[in-house]
Amino acid sequence: MAFNRLARSKIAHQAAAMADEVSPQRPLPECLTRFLSDPAPRALPLPAHPFPQPQSGDGRPATPNRASPIFLAWALAYKVLGFVIVGTMWQRMR
Repeated sequence: MAFNRLARSKIAHQAAAMADEVSPQRPLPECLTRFLSDPAPRALPLPAHPFPQPQSGDGRPATPNRASPIFLAWALAYKVLGFVIVGTMWQRMR
């Protein structure tokens, strides 16, 4: 317990000594301080655009996207090929 107090007081003393050794205040460069005196102008609010209304059609749902099944087939083939490669490597290690 006494060691902790001694260590804390030593650390506090070192921190105070370091604060005294800091170089004198130098002015900051203008690139760091230019926005402190003149804040940035406020952004103009964008006009509210209404969401596009769905067009009235014959009531049928849209045709499905062809990209989804193609992507799913590619992902499945990628996984299967990966398992084949890992399985082949496993067999060769035995």
